[in-house]
Amino acid sequence: MLLDFIKKNKRIIIIIGTVLIALALSLSIINIAQAPSIKLERFKNGKNFNNLFDPRAQEELITTEYQEPETASTKEITIIFAGDIMLSRTVNAKMEQYNDYSWPFLKTYETINRADLVVANLESPFLQDSNYQVSTGSFSFKANPNSIFGLKLANLGLLSLANNHSLNQGKQGIIDTIEILEKNGIKFVGAGLNEEGARKPAIINIKGYNFAFFGYSYQNDYSVATTNRAGIANMDVKKMKNDINLIKNTTNSPDFIIILMHAGTEYVTEPNWQQKEFARAAIDAGADLVIGHHPHWPQTFEFYHNKPIIYSLGNFVFDQMWSEETRQGLLLETTWQNGLKSLKFIPTKIYDYGQVEILATSSEKTKILEKIGANESGIIMDEKKNEE
Repeated sequence: MLLDFIKKNKRIIIIIGTVLIALALSLSIINIAQAPSIKLERFKNGKNFNNLFDPRAQEELITTEYQEPETASTKEITIIFAGDIMLSRTVNAKMEQYNDYSWPFLKTYETINRADLVVANLESPFLQDSNYQVSTGSFSFKANPNSIFGLKLANLGLLSLANNHSLNQGKQGIIDTIEILEKNGIKFVGAGLNEEGARKPAIINIKGYNFAFFGYSYQNDYSVATTNRAGIANMDVKKMKNDINLIKNTTNSPDFIIILMHAGTEYVTEPNWQQKEFARAAIDAGADLVIGHHPHWPQTFEFYHNKPIIYSLGNFVFDQMWSEETRQGLLLETTWQNGLKSLKFIPTKIYDYGQVEILATSSEKTKILEKIGANESGIIMDEKKNEE
């Protein structure tokens, strides 16, 4: 009877069978997609097998253990902050002498390239026309466009242009600098062709987190951008608070806000009242971290409402060889994971009028760190302290 039924309903049975097979395959695909996947790396000793089910193939196969996919909350992010970078004067002469525009950064390459992002202050505007120069003199900087290759090698992903040298070559210097940075994939803050551009934040997404960066400088003169004039964003507390409020109230508001501040008395270890007032106001407005530039010396730091303010990282690349303090600088290595997780100072020193090195001598490292109130490890915040 069963045989007769099959013969009479052969077409229906085939259709049902096809549907069931398709359904089974679909469920298998779904299960495969949801199941932990093993990444097959390679066979040992360069061997190859056509049949992966061959026992010999199983023995020779190298695999990596399955790990649960990371979510934004489980990923650790490293951002390194550096001090002032000046690629003009003797630094430029040295790069030309050695025929290497990456020369200033070669001995810090290994350290800074472990970061997801490196941030610094660029003190020297680019000019694409070598014959064009608005201003001359030892304090009027102009960088060779070829030195952009050194910045790229140094993993620079964001530069603050909010400083007292961005207008050294007038509007053309700002135009050329912005064009060269954009062409090479380096973001910038703190200067623009008008006030809106100068005060605009850079939003950088790193491993699922949005970081908003703003740049501000102490000037209150012709170099400040206006509605129809190129320039820098100045340290106007009211405007800064408005900038932060605007970005906080956008649809895609940032997870973290970082302020880059160019201010302070040059060649001293302690911050002045202007630095303190502006930095603390930024924290009150919602900033998670304030990083300072300009004094050319490393300066002390503080935690204000449990948020760090680093008043000056000193020089990173500069030709100021005339004192120990102007040759000394700090990298600040920060890690982030559901918030700011750790802060660590890494002391540096400039040699040969522009090449920066990570300090290896413990006594000199300790001396620099003690001067700014840090211990010999350079760690000023870690996960345990953050949890407290």
